Amino acid sequence: MPHMRDFLSRFRPAGAPGAGPVAVPADRRRELESELGPVLMLLDAPSAECSGILDAARRDAERILRDARSEADEIKATAQQRAAASIAGLVEAALAAARTEAAAISAAGTAAATAIAQRSSQRLPVLTERAAVMVRDLADGVS
Repeated sequence: MPHMRDFLSRFRPAGAPGAGPVAVPADRRRELESELGPVLMLLDAPSAECSGILDAARRDAERILRDARSEADEIKATAQQRAAASIAGLVEAALAAARTEAAAISAAGTAAATAIAQRSSQRLPVLTERAAVMVRDLADGVS
């Protein structure tokens, strides 16, 4: 009984006609289909599963992105509220400091005006007397 290998060697692929020993012409496409077809069919299920996993991952990524944007908006709103409160506090503190400084300046101005009024009231009689003497001297000199 001949070996299976010997039997199959009669049907080995051949090159171009007339180029070599006589054999059955090779049908490469059919060989590839017959060899790889079953293997590639086995990949259909994992490929579909992979597509499902990718779709689920895309949906999860979109949900995570929406949640992150929402959280970022909340953080932004909270930060803006805190900033507004801080600004209001700083404005209030600046106004209080300005009022205190204005009151001190006003008090210093009032004290300076009082001192000037006291000095002028002390000097006024003397200056009035000098002015009267000068006017008399001028009047005596003209007559």
